[in-house]
Amino acid sequence: MASKQSDAKPRPKRVTMREIADAADVSVATVSYVLNDRGAIGEDTKIRIHKAIKKFGYKQNRAARAMKTGRSAIIGLVFPNIDNPFFASLARAVLDEAQNNDYQVFLVDTEGSHKREKQAVIGLLQQGVDGIVLFPVDDSDSLAGQTIDIPIVILDRESESRDLIQAEYYDGGCMIARYLQDLGHTRFGILEGPQVVANSRARSEGFVSALGSGSRVVWRLEQEYSMTISEPARTALLKQDISALVCGNDLIAMGAMSVLQSNKIAIPGEVSVVGFDDIPFASMVTPKLTTVCMPYREMGREAVNLLLRRMDTGAGDTRNRVVLPVDLVERESTAPACGKASATPPGNLA
Repeated sequence: MASKQSDAKPRPKRVTMREIADAADVSVATVSYVLNDRGAIGEDTKIRIHKAIKKFGYKQNRAARAMKTGRSAIIGLVFPNIDNPFFASLARAVLDEAQNNDYQVFLVDTEGSHKREKQAVIGLLQQGVDGIVLFPVDDSDSLAGQTIDIPIVILDRESESRDLIQAEYYDGGCMIARYLQDLGHTRFGILEGPQVVANSRARSEGFVSALGSGSRVVWRLEQEYSMTISEPARTALLKQDISALVCGNDLIAMGAMSVLQSNKIAIPGEVSVVGFDDIPFASMVTPKLTTVCMPYREMGREAVNLLLRRMDTGAGDTRNRVVLPVDLVERESTAPACGKASATPPGNLA
């Protein structure tokens, strides 16, 4: 009786670290150092090892790596609202940099809840992540009283005890003031973000501090970071007593533009509008939005690299605070005040 042959293809042989070492003419330990970015390895040696890895299609065994190093090669990423384009852009930058460093990411959306934020961090600790990049709901400490034995890097918010990655929010506000005054504007309205967050306050404070003696803030209102404009803000927008509107972020700016346009108030002919963040939609609305560009990619890269350094060095006594510069990007939503020619060329303004 003839035996039945299986149609299953034989499983490909797993390439070992020893084979990579032999091909590159180095020790297994040297290959391990290069794979885990540890030790002082010469550039020529690194190139030989990476060529061998590519040639043989070597894939590192994460489970074995975790057992040997005590690390999972996974970090947590906690955000307050991934639907917000600002958070989505920043999350993308963190994910890219983590993958560049051979780390996987667990992403948790807290939906703006302090309770969920605390639960997210505790859950990630239980999952055994090596560290966490945390974008808190606000500047309050939802983790107070919790024992946390892994590094946490805070994005965009304040913290008295943890490492921080931030941007020059105050300088961004100053840039807007100087730019609009150069265009001849002297009467301003401000729709600022929630004042419980320090960076929201810094944006408005920077703007006000840079105004000259001939300029005046006619009205200043707090507004959620949303395109849904509050009734007090709607009422203020329709008074038509300002020539330029400064907004706490791009979502607020786009919501305000919608209110103005639906009431036949021309942008920028009657009111110039400036946002903050430079989310992808800022260049897609009509008119395209002048705004302050946040350094998303740099913030994500610095957050991951600071977290990895902290994993290596331990807690330490010194809190790290990295502050990155911003730029002002001029688009179509701003123009000279009536009778004033523009003194500033278009483009990015430092």
